[in-house]
Amino acid sequence: IQVAGTGHWRFKLVKIVPSEIAGDWKLAPEAGALGVGDGLGNTGWWANGAGDVDTRSCLFDDIFRFGADGSFTNVMGGETWLEPWQGAAAESCGAPVAPHDGSNAATYAYDGDASTITVSGLGAHIGLPKVINGAEIDNVANAATSVVYMVSAMTDTTMTLDIQVAGTGHWRFKLVKIVP
Repeated sequence: IQVAGTGHWRFKLVKIVPSEIAGDWKLAPEAGALGVGDGLGNTGWWANGAGDVDTRSCLFDDIFRFGADGSFTNVMGGETWLEPWQGAAAESCGAPVAPHDGSNAATYAYDGDASTITVSGLGAHIGLPKVINGAEIDNVANAATSVVYMVSAMTDTTMTLDIQVAGTGHWRFKLVKIVP
Protein backbone atom coordinates (compact mmCIF):
# COMPACT_ATOMS: atom_id res chain seq x y z
CA ILE A 1 0.00 0.00 0.00
CA GLN A 2 1.41 3.38 -0.96
CA VAL A 3 1.21 6.10 1.65
CA ALA A 4 2.14 9.77 1.46
CA GLY A 5 4.85 10.46 -1.08
CA THR A 6 6.95 7.42 -1.88
CA GLY A 7 6.37 5.61 1.42
CA HIS A 8 4.92 2.11 1.31
CA TRP A 9 3.52 -0.30 3.89
CA ARG A 10 3.94 -4.02 3.50
CA PHE A 11 1.68 -6.47 5.28
CA LYS A 12 2.13 -10.19 5.64
CA LEU A 13 -1.15 -12.06 6.07
CA VAL A 14 -1.17 -15.45 7.69
CA LYS A 15 -4.14 -17.75 7.34
CA ILE A 16 -4.72 -20.00 10.32
CA VAL A 17 -6.14 -23.37 9.36
CA PRO A 18 -7.85 -25.77 11.76
CA SER A 19 -4.89 -28.15 11.73
CA GLU A 20 -2.83 -25.38 13.38
CA ILE A 21 -5.42 -25.09 16.14
CA ALA A 22 -5.60 -28.85 16.65
CA GLY A 23 -3.85 -30.00 19.78
CA ASP A 24 -3.83 -29.36 23.50
CA TRP A 25 -3.91 -25.79 24.84
CA LYS A 26 -3.91 -24.38 28.38
CA LEU A 27 -3.93 -20.97 30.01
CA ALA A 28 -0.52 -19.33 29.77
CA PRO A 29 1.24 -19.78 33.14
CA GLU A 30 1.78 -16.05 33.64
CA ALA A 31 0.25 -12.94 35.15
CA GLY A 32 -2.55 -11.58 32.96
CA ALA A 33 -3.41 -14.90 31.30
CA LEU A 34 -7.04 -14.28 32.13
CA GLY A 35 -8.75 -11.06 32.95
CA VAL A 36 -11.83 -8.94 32.49
CA GLY A 37 -12.32 -5.27 31.85
CA ASP A 38 -14.28 -2.48 30.25
CA GLY A 39 -13.71 -3.02 26.54
CA LEU A 40 -11.96 -5.37 24.16
CA GLY A 41 -8.45 -6.24 25.36
CA ASN A 42 -8.86 -4.36 28.65
CA THR A 43 -8.35 -6.40 31.84
CA GLY A 44 -8.56 -3.46 34.25
CA TRP A 45 -11.41 -4.85 36.37
CA TRP A 46 -9.50 -8.02 37.30
CA ALA A 47 -6.59 -10.05 35.97
CA ASN A 48 -4.74 -12.95 37.51
CA GLY A 49 -1.43 -12.15 39.17
CA ALA A 50 1.74 -14.25 39.06
CA GLY A 51 0.82 -15.85 42.40
CA ASP A 52 -2.50 -17.04 40.99
CA VAL A 53 -0.63 -19.44 38.71
CA ASP A 54 0.16 -21.44 41.87
CA THR A 55 -2.99 -20.62 43.87
CA ARG A 56 -5.17 -21.61 40.92
CA SER A 57 -2.87 -24.35 39.62
CA CYS A 58 -5.93 -26.58 39.20
CA LEU A 59 -7.17 -24.10 36.56
CA PHE A 60 -3.82 -23.49 34.90
CA ASP A 61 -3.40 -27.22 34.24
CA ASP A 62 -6.81 -27.60 32.56
CA ILE A 63 -6.48 -28.65 28.93
CA PHE A 64 -8.61 -27.36 26.05
CA ARG A 65 -8.27 -30.15 23.46
CA PHE A 66 -8.97 -29.29 19.83
CA GLY A 67 -9.12 -32.48 17.76
CA ALA A 68 -8.01 -32.54 14.12
CA ASP A 69 -11.48 -34.02 13.43
CA GLY A 70 -13.28 -30.96 14.89
CA SER A 71 -13.89 -32.50 18.30
CA PHE A 72 -13.39 -30.43 21.43
CA THR A 73 -12.82 -31.64 24.99
CA ASN A 74 -12.31 -29.98 28.36
CA VAL A 75 -9.71 -32.13 30.15
CA MET A 76 -9.56 -31.12 33.81
CA GLY A 77 -8.28 -34.15 35.65
CA GLY A 78 -9.45 -34.51 39.24
CA GLU A 79 -9.61 -30.77 40.03
CA THR A 80 -10.37 -27.43 38.49
CA TRP A 81 -11.13 -23.94 39.83
CA LEU A 82 -14.61 -23.73 41.34
CA GLU A 83 -16.72 -20.75 42.38
CA PRO A 84 -19.75 -20.56 44.70
CA TRP A 85 -22.23 -20.63 41.79
CA GLN A 86 -20.96 -24.19 41.15
CA GLY A 87 -21.76 -25.25 44.72
CA ALA A 88 -18.34 -24.56 46.26
CA ALA A 89 -18.32 -22.90 49.70
CA ALA A 90 -15.67 -20.47 48.42
CA GLU A 91 -13.48 -20.07 45.36
CA SER A 92 -11.09 -23.03 45.47
CA CYS A 93 -9.86 -26.14 43.71
CA GLY A 94 -12.32 -29.02 43.59
CA ALA A 95 -13.80 -31.77 41.48
CA PRO A 96 -15.19 -30.48 38.15
CA VAL A 97 -18.95 -29.88 38.21
CA ALA A 98 -21.22 -31.06 35.39
CA PRO A 99 -21.94 -29.95 32.77
CA HIS A 100 -18.64 -28.02 32.77
CA ASP A 101 -16.60 -31.15 33.46
CA GLY A 102 -15.83 -32.29 29.90
CA SER A 103 -18.24 -35.23 30.07
CA ASN A 104 -20.49 -34.05 27.22
CA ALA A 105 -19.57 -34.51 23.55
CA ALA A 106 -18.42 -31.23 22.01
CA THR A 107 -17.04 -29.81 18.78
CA TYR A 108 -15.30 -26.66 17.64
CA ALA A 109 -15.36 -24.64 14.43
CA TYR A 110 -12.79 -22.07 13.39
CA ASP A 111 -13.91 -19.27 11.07
CA GLY A 112 -10.80 -17.62 9.66
CA ASP A 113 -12.74 -14.87 7.89
CA ALA A 114 -14.51 -13.82 11.09
CA SER A 115 -11.52 -14.70 13.35
CA THR A 116 -13.72 -16.76 15.68
CA ILE A 117 -13.69 -20.14 17.36
CA THR A 118 -17.03 -21.62 18.35
CA VAL A 119 -17.19 -24.47 20.85
CA SER A 120 -20.46 -26.38 20.82
CA GLY A 121 -21.69 -28.87 23.40
CA LEU A 122 -23.39 -28.37 26.74
CA GLY A 123 -20.82 -26.92 29.16
CA ALA A 124 -17.93 -26.81 26.66
CA HIS A 125 -15.80 -23.74 27.32
CA ILE A 126 -12.38 -22.13 27.04
CA GLY A 127 -10.97 -20.31 30.06
CA LEU A 128 -13.71 -20.10 32.68
CA PRO A 129 -17.04 -21.95 32.45
CA LYS A 130 -19.07 -18.96 33.68
CA VAL A 131 -18.06 -16.84 30.67
CA ILE A 132 -20.56 -17.06 27.81
CA ASN A 133 -21.61 -14.69 25.06
CA GLY A 134 -23.43 -11.73 26.60
CA ALA A 135 -23.27 -12.87 30.23
CA GLU A 136 -21.54 -14.54 33.12
CA ILE A 137 -23.74 -17.40 34.27
CA ASP A 138 -24.53 -17.80 37.96
CA ASN A 139 -26.05 -21.28 37.95
CA VAL A 140 -24.96 -24.54 36.31
CA ALA A 141 -28.52 -24.85 34.96
CA ASN A 142 -27.72 -21.85 32.71
CA ALA A 143 -24.82 -23.56 30.95
CA ALA A 144 -24.49 -22.65 27.29
CA THR A 145 -24.59 -25.15 24.44
CA SER A 146 -22.42 -22.94 22.23
CA VAL A 147 -19.88 -20.19 22.92
CA VAL A 148 -18.15 -17.99 20.32
CA TYR A 149 -14.70 -16.53 21.07
CA MET A 150 -12.95 -13.84 19.04
CA VAL A 151 -9.40 -14.79 18.07
CA SER A 152 -7.49 -11.57 18.75
CA ALA A 153 -4.00 -12.98 18.21
CA MET A 154 -2.55 -16.31 17.20
CA THR A 155 0.78 -17.94 16.48
CA ASP A 156 1.72 -21.60 16.20
CA THR A 157 2.02 -21.81 20.00
CA THR A 158 -0.07 -18.93 21.44
CA MET A 159 -3.67 -17.85 21.14
CA THR A 160 -5.48 -14.85 22.65
CA LEU A 161 -9.25 -15.07 22.83
CA ASP A 162 -11.75 -12.37 23.77
CA ILE A 163 -15.45 -12.60 24.57
CA GLN A 164 -18.00 -9.91 25.39
CA VAL A 165 -20.04 -10.83 28.45
CA ALA A 166 -22.33 -7.86 29.15
CA GLY A 167 -22.43 -4.22 28.11
CA THR A 168 -18.81 -3.23 27.61
CA GLY A 169 -17.42 -6.09 29.72
CA HIS A 170 -14.94 -8.39 27.97
CA TRP A 171 -12.96 -11.38 29.19
CA ARG A 172 -9.55 -12.20 27.71
CA PHE A 173 -7.86 -15.59 27.79
CA LYS A 174 -4.22 -16.13 26.75
CA LEU A 175 -3.47 -19.73 25.86
CA VAL A 176 -0.32 -21.65 25.06
CA LYS A 177 -0.11 -24.83 23.03
CA ILE A 178 1.26 -27.83 24.82
CA VAL A 179 4.07 -29.08 22.60
CA PRO A 180 5.05 -32.72 23.27
